[in-house]
Amino acid sequence: MQNPQISSLAGNGPEMTSVNAASFGAKYSSKREVFRFLTSEAKIYLPSYETVTVFHMRDIVAGKRKMIKQSEVRVISVPFFEGLSIEKMLEWSKDRAEGVMEVFPIIKREIDKLPRAYIANCIFTLTGQAFQNWVTQKVNERNAKVAREKDTIQMDPAIAAIYMASTSVSGKYIGVHISLCPLIIAILI
Repeated sequence: MQNPQISSLAGNGPEMTSVNAASFGAKYSSKREVFRFLTSEAKIYLPSYETVTVFHMRDIVAGKRKMIKQSEVRVISVPFFEGLSIEKMLEWSKDRAEGVMEVFPIIKREIDKLPRAYIANCIFTLTGQAFQNWVTQKVNERNAKVAREKDTIQMDPAIAAIYMASTSVSGKYIGVHISLCPLIIAILI
């Protein structure tokens, strides 16, 4: 016997199930409860509670946004380098065949609140090695640029003149505890 509060709807995509809104609201009446349900029971990968909106969670539940199961998440570490900003990562993934942008909220200002690691992990999970290769390329470009710039140091002319005239030499400081001084002096005498 089928539950009277749940009925299947035939659609073009995956089969959708209709759930009575009052029934759902009775079980999960707050954003925190819906978040817990989606992350703990449904095992869906979501950003932190503070950054996800109830509207995005609603869109996931309604099948309007793509969801990633926690068991499918691939984690990547993307350094904070020029060329690897959140905007650049989103721009790279915008027209991908994998439909990366369908994982994120519909409204841009909601995307702007998402954590960097969450965005990178979603992109990496859906695009795999292609994203890893892009990140590696950007890291290599940045490292080559830094190596080129490290050959010389740009100095203010006044500081450079003082530097050129300086006779200081680098050395290591050997710290001697004050209570050992009489012993050291006695050994030297």
